[in-house]
Amino acid sequence: MAYDFVQLELNLFLDTHPNNQRALKEFHHVNKKAAELREMYERKFGPLTTSAVKSEEEWAWVKSPWPWEN
Repeated sequence: MAYDFVQLELNLFLDTHPNNQRALKEFHHVNKKAAELREMYERKFGPLTTSAVKSEEEWAWVKSPWPWEN
């Protein structure tokens, strides 16, 4: 979640500084890292959000244990 926060902050910064190459490079790095960490978490514990549910056969969102059940 920390990477998501940094990603949002860089997004806002880039809205006002669109030509800042350093910020743009950092945004892409943070975006990639956040996606990798989210994917790693979801492989182990299941989807973080309903948009991450991949099953088309059934609604698997509620099949995984809730965070407090682990």
